[in-house]
Amino acid sequence: MPKANIRDMEIYYEEHGQGTPLVMILGLGQDTATWSFQIPELSNRLRLIVFDNRDCGKSSRCFDDYTTRTMAQDTIGLMDHLEIDQAHICGTSMGGMIAQQVVLMAPERVNSLILASTTCWGEA
Repeated sequence: MPKANIRDMEIYYEEHGQGTPLVMILGLGQDTATWSFQIPELSNRLRLIVFDNRDCGKSSRCFDDYTTRTMAQDTIGLMDHLEIDQAHICGTSMGGMIAQQVVLMAPERVNSLILASTTCWGEA
């Protein structure tokens, strides 16, 4: 079971396919099984990275307060762990809010931003 130690958290992740990386970020309470219908098709053309956010699925539980910005730092940390300099970033629901924080924190790391069923409220 692949896990990356990111900022004292164990983040569970899966890699599928080869090619240009696409990092897919989930919403509140979802785990990698959420992407089960998308993985086969997308991994035919891309290096697909799916993962469980902190406090979800097979990733560590966190007992401290955190924000979508913290979770964006987790995402960038996972990209570092996997030696991904740039990727397409996709976020759904709360994952879209996390994805927007990734772009604000590290725009040079993002090839494109895909947002699904999300919002853009909050402080930058």
